[in-house]
Amino acid sequence: MTEAASPRLLDALNDLARELAARTDADACVVSRVIGDMLIIVAHVTTDGQPLDFGQGFLVSDYPATQAVLSTGEPCGLTIEDDGVDAAEARLLAELGYATLLMLPLAVVGERWGLIELYRRAARTFDADEVAAAQALAHIG
Repeated sequence: MTEAASPRLLDALNDLARELAARTDADACVVSRVIGDMLIIVAHVTTDGQPLDFGQGFLVSDYPATQAVLSTGEPCGLTIEDDGVDAAEARLLAELGYATLLMLPLAVVGERWGLIELYRRAARTFDADEVAAAQALAHIG
């Protein structure tokens, strides 16, 4: 697969973001492409219509929990109130106005392609059913 996403894939990723937010009761969903150490946002949705101010992308190596999700393939949920939450992750969540984050890898045609991030304003973790629903949707093709 090429580094750039096709328009058809971008449409599918926007649909995916909407579906994930709806099925998990998230306030926002961001889908990013992983290229080397960069996360580049390719799709996003908010349930309240408020614009997202995430910038263009992030360095994976700046966020240990994000790095772990991408290297292990396992989802990770955290809140800014968790003991031991990485300071950089907590600071970014707070700056964005969210308290809870669920991250999981995105597979496209069987290959690890990117990252899905589900956000909540409330410090309420995603339960096992919500995580399972997100995981079931995190595979395209």
